[in-house]
Amino acid sequence: MDNLLKELEALKIRSDFFEDNSSWIPCIDLIQKSFVPQRTVGAERPCEEKDFREYRLVVERNLHNVRSMLQHISSNSREKYFQLSNATGMVRTFGMNLLLLIGEHSEKNIWNTAECVSISKELLASFCDLYVCQSISQFLSENENLYNLLLMLRPKLLKDTWKTYPSAVACYRWFLQEAELISTHIYIYISIYSCIFLLKKMKIKKILSSLLYTVINFSYIKKGLIDSGYAKLIYHALQLLTHQKEAKYIIPLYSCMASLLATMEHWDNTINLFEWTTRDEVLSTLIENMEFEQNIELRHVYMLSLPQLITNIGCAKWCGALIRILTEYCEHHTDLRTLKATLEMAKTFLLMFRLRIAAHCAPLYTVFLKLHFDLRETPVFDRAIMQNLEDCICMLYQLSPNVGYTVINDDRMRSMLNNSLPVVCQGIIRIPIGGSYWMLLWGNYKFPYLTIDYYVKKLKSKVISCYMGDSFTIIVNDYKSIKEVLSREEFDGRVTTAQHIKDRAFGKELGIFFIEGPQWHEQRRFTLRHMRDFGFGRRQDKLESEIMDEMTLFLDILKNGPIYDGEKEILKGNLALFPDILYASAANNIWNIMFGRRFDRSEHDISRLLCRMSILFQRSNDPTGGAISQRSIFRYFGNMFSYTNHMKGSTTISNIIKKYLDYQKTIINENDNQGFVDRYLKKLNGDDKLDNFTEEQLIILLNDVMFPAFSAIPSVITHVIKYLMHHPRIMEKVQNEIDNVVGTGRLATWDDRKNLPYLEATIRETMRIETLTPLSITHKCLKKTTLQGYEIPANTFIFTNLAAMHHDPDLWGDPKIFRPERFLKEDGQLAKDFTLPFGFGHRLCAGETYTRYNLFGTVVLLVQNFNFFFVEGEPSSLEDKVPGIIVSPKELWIRLESR
Repeated sequence: MDNLLKELEALKIRSDFFEDNSSWIPCIDLIQKSFVPQRTVGAERPCEEKDFREYRLVVERNLHNVRSMLQHISSNSREKYFQLSNATGMVRTFGMNLLLLIGEHSEKNIWNTAECVSISKELLASFCDLYVCQSISQFLSENENLYNLLLMLRPKLLKDTWKTYPSAVACYRWFLQEAELISTHIYIYISIYSCIFLLKKMKIKKILSSLLYTVINFSYIKKGLIDSGYAKLIYHALQLLTHQKEAKYIIPLYSCMASLLATMEHWDNTINLFEWTTRDEVLSTLIENMEFEQNIELRHVYMLSLPQLITNIGCAKWCGALIRILTEYCEHHTDLRTLKATLEMAKTFLLMFRLRIAAHCAPLYTVFLKLHFDLRETPVFDRAIMQNLEDCICMLYQLSPNVGYTVINDDRMRSMLNNSLPVVCQGIIRIPIGGSYWMLLWGNYKFPYLTIDYYVKKLKSKVISCYMGDSFTIIVNDYKSIKEVLSREEFDGRVTTAQHIKDRAFGKELGIFFIEGPQWHEQRRFTLRHMRDFGFGRRQDKLESEIMDEMTLFLDILKNGPIYDGEKEILKGNLALFPDILYASAANNIWNIMFGRRFDRSEHDISRLLCRMSILFQRSNDPTGGAISQRSIFRYFGNMFSYTNHMKGSTTISNIIKKYLDYQKTIINENDNQGFVDRYLKKLNGDDKLDNFTEEQLIILLNDVMFPAFSAIPSVITHVIKYLMHHPRIMEKVQNEIDNVVGTGRLATWDDRKNLPYLEATIRETMRIETLTPLSITHKCLKKTTLQGYEIPANTFIFTNLAAMHHDPDLWGDPKIFRPERFLKEDGQLAKDFTLPFGFGHRLCAGETYTRYNLFGTVVLLVQNFNFFFVEGEPSSLEDKVPGIIVSPKELWIRLESR
């Protein structure tokens, strides 16, 4: 060493020193002597410290010499202000050997002392100073130095077979750590390739496995690496490591595998399918062959990775993996942390891939329910986990309500649904196109709402769910639930998106029935305030007097026969066509409130046309909304989906209203208000006019308000007459009550109503057993809330099934029997009325009082003056009804005999 230093001093680091100068050879020899001596004896057994005792002093002395040599070269290079170039062959060989030496002594081990590690760090600093590089990474990135170092190290790795801590492996790892900022793909490729080469040639060492994990962890994030085709190489390396059974190696292995494969977006689809299958099989083998406590961490990593992998793995395999994990948990119940992560991941999946998972709902649903039941029985109870689990079950219900059928016959599961999972709302089977609507039609094509009762009994719940097309819908079927829906503001919304509803309103959201929000509040407030002044919603002598005049005219027509051609079509001798015979008086009374005038008897054809178009409109619509509300394209199929009749009925009424509205503008008196229309027109012409008040809005508002009077009042009266005809005992009691209270010489007034309880009970019973609007008008939930303990998302449609409530045995006892006495107390006076034919709450029909007065007065008039008899061949059965928004009786001729 002394001779070498003297020679270097004599050379004074001349410019020819860094060429292929012979002075470099002894320097390289000195560095190579400092490597761990080759050891053959005892190579097949784990090394011990005594095996290296004789070499320790040699190693330390040589390292000191190398340090002195390198310091001498560095100091002289600084004096001459030049640097070494690693492009020269001998200088490059010198640098490579020096780095190998530094790498082997980078960590303390069984044959290496702390002093050697310290010298190695000093050598590294001197090396960077000598080559004028900021870090070893800079040197490794130049001229493929890392590539050559890895190739130089590979033969040494094969010879270095000590089991405990082979120096070559330590050196290999040190190179990769120092080169981690390098982005060139070829270095990563050589790293992995070298590891694979070693794995094939020698028995795997834990340290080498750990090294490979480090390489792969760094590699998978490089998109360029994936694009360059090295992903398969990485995957191959992972497969070589899968035989490891220790959790501390399996967990980083699987983390690498999941992260890597989740980024492989550019693989061929066929290859993807094959690789995913292989990956899942490898994982399944690992899980099955590990003890459960070791399995926990792996399972945790596995479940967290699944959302990333869903695009390639497919729903079937994903659901299978999830079911396998949850089933395993049901058998052990130990790791709540992993289960929480699993359920959070499951929620994410269900939200992202709702439709794709529909076919796999039933097995998922079953395992979720079993897990829920088991967790409630365990001493360790975590509310967050239970909430996640219940959310998953709720989403499965919303996704595919029919999954409940797989367990609904299990008393334990059903009890859990009813008591433990109030958030779950069971529902009707959903079909991909049309949702649950086709199931309702399958049960009863003419009256699909009747099918709901079947599912209420089957699911054993008064609140059920379904899908009307793509719209999630809640159906409430009992008095308590319906009253709650109608009472709460968050359920006051309407379906405003149906195009066929907008078409009847000039393509806009107008009127009062099918609007919501501030517009509805303004229109409703104005309408109610001003219509009350004309007897709508409260008693008014003027209105009652005019209605009595209309009834007197109606009785005169019935007793004295027709005069005009229109009357002759509906009244032939003592035969009257119901409900048409009632149209004129029903339309005249409501028209009087709106326009301040009635149609003359000669104009009754207009009244009847209004009523007939109203009937046409409501019969062309399904109380569930029908197929046309789910797909607006059905509008172009003409009358196949009743769109033509829908538009004809509404447009005809609107045109008549527009005609008389134009006339009303010409006769309006600023100092007099003949009807509601005058008030509205003055609002339109006033200075305080609001944007929501327009002539188009007035037309549709009048259409909405008068439509029930045009069609509902005649339909209810016809139902009452038919039921009295089918129940002569009740007819006799009603007539006797009227004879005793009113007599035969005058018409009944509103004041007589309190003295005619049996008649009133009969009308109530008719409106109960023949619910006029079975599902009312569809409501919409305006914000996320709860109903009877069930979670209701915002924009959920809600059907209030009045027909089911009016036929609920729990409320009525014998709902199929026509029995007016149910509305009477023991003393014969009227009892509390639990029917809701006019709705309730904010959406209550504004004309309830007006309608009840007309029903009462007309029924008394008819029963007081006539006996009724069916005509042979006419639709006399109580089942002869026509579906629509309003369930109306079929037209029939009835023979009237004066009493």
